[in-house]
Amino acid sequence: MKKYYFLGIGGVSMSALAIMLKEKGFFVRGSDETDGQGTALLNKFGIVVDFCVNEEEISKADVVVRSSAIKDEDEHLLCARKYKKKIISRGQLLGQIAGEYEKVVAVAGSHGKTTTTAMIENILRYAGRKPTLHLGGYKISDGKNFEFGEKEFFVTEACEYHNNFLHLHPYIGVVTNVEKEHMDFFKTFSNERKSFEKFKQNSAIVVDNFEGLSAKNVRHDKNGGLVFNLMRGNIKIMHLNLRICEEVNKENCIYAYLVAKKLGIDDCLIKGGLENFMGTHTRFEKVNCKFFDTVFCDYAHHPTEIDKAIKSAKKIFRNRELVTIFQPHTYSRTQSLLFEFVSVFKQVKHPLFYRTYSARENESQGMSSKQLSDIVHAHNENAKYFDNFEDLKAYLLSLKGQRPVLLFLGAGDLPAVLHKKQFIT
Repeated sequence: MKKYYFLGIGGVSMSALAIMLKEKGFFVRGSDETDGQGTALLNKFGIVVDFCVNEEEISKADVVVRSSAIKDEDEHLLCARKYKKKIISRGQLLGQIAGEYEKVVAVAGSHGKTTTTAMIENILRYAGRKPTLHLGGYKISDGKNFEFGEKEFFVTEACEYHNNFLHLHPYIGVVTNVEKEHMDFFKTFSNERKSFEKFKQNSAIVVDNFEGLSAKNVRHDKNGGLVFNLMRGNIKIMHLNLRICEEVNKENCIYAYLVAKKLGIDDCLIKGGLENFMGTHTRFEKVNCKFFDTVFCDYAHHPTEIDKAIKSAKKIFRNRELVTIFQPHTYSRTQSLLFEFVSVFKQVKHPLFYRTYSARENESQGMSSKQLSDIVHAHNENAKYFDNFEDLKAYLLSLKGQRPVLLFLGAGDLPAVLHKKQFIT
């Protein structure tokens, strides 16, 4: 039996791939720094996670799979090299697995790829096409980041970081948008654009624009769900009443619709799949909180995403005070997009900042959350920085009488902290 050992196995994409290999009959084990949602899911499938270097298990592995977040000097990776193990990247493994399917649908882009990927899978499953799914997030419907199906369709999120998406050769390649991102790897926006062009060249069919479709008469229903007409010119294709509320989802719907049509799905089934879709965790997800009645968690960590989340919250809750709590993801992103971050938080009366989620970096590689907060504070005296959860909680509770809408933003560990500290359930 072939043995795989994953470095960074608890990551949302890595855990999905690990489970897929385990279900195919391979031996799978791995290591991670923290115990979170991914490791909990792995445990359900009988996959052991090590939280320290397990030299014995690494020495037994036939293949070591490394996450892009694993640094070259990582002690687990050094151990694998010591035993001259075959080492492949997460992107290479994803490409190998995807290659076993007839038609690969890969969704790339700076924003929106997780939700769009999940929408496409939900439409295909609603239509009885039984796709296999690999997702960079967790579905609200069942908490999973994967789905096993038949061999015709493989629907996957395609990440551009370290050019991972270039290991894929999609039947349909989707590019939702391209913005300046991951400059720690790409160095220049020109390099990033070139990688996206290569991704499109690798795709038999490319969906990278709305092809004449638009969303009209956009509004929210009494439950906050997004309602609009999907139009081609002046012709109404369908009326949609979604269970998700952020307005950017009208764009995600258009991409999902276009992919489904190219795969031969009828409009009535597309409509059912979209209206049945419950969303993915931390994508403008309304969560329960015993202290406040309106709390959302959103994965937005790029200024464009943050801007859209803030605008949606303001539109839905136009008569309520909005408080944003942002945890920057990596020091380098904060520095490379500093002007954009400062601009987007100028539109918020109460912008709060939580300590940086460093991921693969250290503070010397960019700018900290504290530094960002200080700059915003120069324009808005309500801007505040918090290095620990208890101080943040105390401040939020001091605002309780104002009945604010709380919007937690970022791709770091703050949602996990909120759960652990029983602030949200």
